[in-house]
Amino acid sequence: MSLLLKKLDFTLDQYAALCSTIKKSKYQAVTVRDYLAGVQRDKYLIIMRHDVEEDACKALDMARVEHSYGIQATYYFRMKNKVYVPDIMDQIASYNHEIGYLYETLDKTKGDMEKAIMLFAVELAMLRERYDIKTACMHPLTEYDNKKIWEKCKLAKFNLLGDPYLSMDYNQMLFLSDSGRTWLVASSTLSPMVKVEHTSDLIDLINDGRHERICILTHPEIWSKNIVGFLGFYLLGLALNAGKRLLSVYRGLFKGS
Repeated sequence: MSLLLKKLDFTLDQYAALCSTIKKSKYQAVTVRDYLAGVQRDKYLIIMRHDVEEDACKALDMARVEHSYGIQATYYFRMKNKVYVPDIMDQIASYNHEIGYLYETLDKTKGDMEKAIMLFAVELAMLRERYDIKTACMHPLTEYDNKKIWEKCKLAKFNLLGDPYLSMDYNQMLFLSDSGRTWLVASSTLSPMVKVEHTSDLIDLINDGRHERICILTHPEIWSKNIVGFLGFYLLGLALNAGKRLLSVYRGLFKGS
């Protein structure tokens, strides 16, 4: 079984291989916080970002792999059961990873802007009781566009450096996401020139080193450490990914309407 798992993609074994490649490459792995603050001045950077949507335990597994290779990353946590788990988040923070806030307050308030901003303040304050939160990230592809709260107020009001979807210029970097267990190249200017289907392709791309700035977004719950977990999430992922793609298409069709 262990040999079979090593041949499958989106496993912790494959993620360890990716981290090993980054560690040996000319790139420096940085958090979103440090990138937005301008702390890192190296020419070649990889911004490591994780959206923890369903399971904090999975995030801890990934954080341990990164720590073993001396890599720091940003972990954005939703405020919900099984995700907001302070004991686990404390362990992740102890590895010098950044803890961030994955907000979805417009969804939680059914589109009520004033209540959404108030809820944002409450949830952020809860997180700040334990962590030095400097960046927040909207939870994308939900019923409401959660980043619209910033049309009514400013990130600076909450002493935040930024939101990756608003504060980073993805036309100036290669942005890859593992959404649906497929590597999606989301940078508009670079997409036609880059083909990444498997994690091994991403490893090759990093070894090639032609892109100075890379942002890697992962969702820890989809990275499996055993064959049972791999097969279970594969079947669930087929259904969820289909739904996300339909929602994305819908939003594209009605954008600006």
